[in-house]
Amino acid sequence: MGAIVSAPLTMMGSCLGSCFGSCALGACCKAVSCSCVLPTRAASMFYIGLLSVAVVFALIMATDGGDIVIGGTSNHTAEETWMQRAKEFALHSAVSTPESFWNNRFWCHDEHPGGWIICCADVCGGVYSVYRFSFTVAVFFCLMILLTCFKSKFAARAHRGFWFAKLALILGLLISTLFIENSFLESYRELARYLSFLFLLLQILLVIDFAYTWNDTWISYSENNEDEGLCGWRLAIVASAASMYIVSIVSWVLFYIYFGKPECPGQQAVISVTLILCVILTVVSCSKIAPHGTLLTSAAVTAYSTYLCYSALASHPDGKCNPYAGRTGESFGSLLVGIAVAAISMASTAYNAAGSKEALVGKDPSASDLDKPLDDAAKSSDPEEEEEVQPESWWYFHAMMVACAFYMSMLLTDWSSQPASVGMPAVPGQFSVGLPSFWVKLSSQWICLLMYAWTLLAPYLLRDTRDFGVEFDF
Repeated sequence: MGAIVSAPLTMMGSCLGSCFGSCALGACCKAVSCSCVLPTRAASMFYIGLLSVAVVFALIMATDGGDIVIGGTSNHTAEETWMQRAKEFALHSAVSTPESFWNNRFWCHDEHPGGWIICCADVCGGVYSVYRFSFTVAVFFCLMILLTCFKSKFAARAHRGFWFAKLALILGLLISTLFIENSFLESYRELARYLSFLFLLLQILLVIDFAYTWNDTWISYSENNEDEGLCGWRLAIVASAASMYIVSIVSWVLFYIYFGKPECPGQQAVISVTLILCVILTVVSCSKIAPHGTLLTSAAVTAYSTYLCYSALASHPDGKCNPYAGRTGESFGSLLVGIAVAAISMASTAYNAAGSKEALVGKDPSASDLDKPLDDAAKSSDPEEEEEVQPESWWYFHAMMVACAFYMSMLLTDWSSQPASVGMPAVPGQFSVGLPSFWVKLSSQWICLLMYAWTLLAPYLLRDTRDFGVEFDF
């Protein structure tokens, strides 16, 4: 009787299981194969969100990451007598042979008896977890460069569609990094240390452009406001500029106190050059040879150059001239400022790249309708509607995102030079300072000041050969 009753139930369960598995597999295949083309703005926001999520999880793993184990118990002391080890071996050898074979690959297997180890703290925590997230994002955007390097409809769909496939690819890349040795990521870190300079150059351009736009926007508000009283937009410009100059002056004094000691002539020279160049550029921006110059723009560039000066001085390995030379990580305030500046730069970079390709690689006469939202294509994956997608090329956008990924690995680890810790926990030490990081940051500051000087002086120096739209009174 029991067999008669259970047989139909078993067949029904098998049938339902097969139907559910078939439907689930079909849904996954449909999701992965769906192009789901989005407008260019929405696509750029997706990539910005992807980078932001990577930054958040990288920070979490760097600060709170540790051994990742499925099941079992924790034995953090891992101090057992030989009798206890023999007893456990006799009890579990018959059932844990595959588990032991897997776990013996990890140095932390003694701390997690009875569990399946995914990765130990040297892989899933600390700076090398950040490098894994950065490497995943960099590889993903490198693949996107290859897919979008030629102008075609395929490149347009690859950039603006196939979101489920991209998420699956990113997840697969991230999991695969767990099997990459830290020694390889150590080489990747050194590559990122110097290639992140490209993002610093891009960030400098954006900061200068943002400062000019900020001033022009508030001036236009003031001109359009006929009833502007004493506390108007012009007063806001003066107050903002004064605030940034006050912060910069106070910072210079503190730099001389903590970094520019009598036995540190090199640090004194760095601070003095920063001070002198900022003062000279401020004077030039208020003179007749640069009528387009503004006090607010000079204040913003001065504040940013001061930040770069501090970042460079704090990266110098000389303990006598750097009170932070013995630190093992970056301070919260410095990290917060760096992330804020980088986040604004990344968002602005991606936003401007998506909407203004001609600003980077020149205007394309055939690309007049590229920024038109494809709402119908976003709502449907019908092949006839997808044919409306115009040929596009987005390699420059993904190249900038690769530079962002390189800079992310440096920013979140404070340009660390921690050696690869294989088979043991991460060893604490002073890894956040070094001459390569010092010179990269200092060079970026010099380039920032030179670029701003060029924006001030170029219209005057080339007034007889090129029209910059700037009128001189003499």
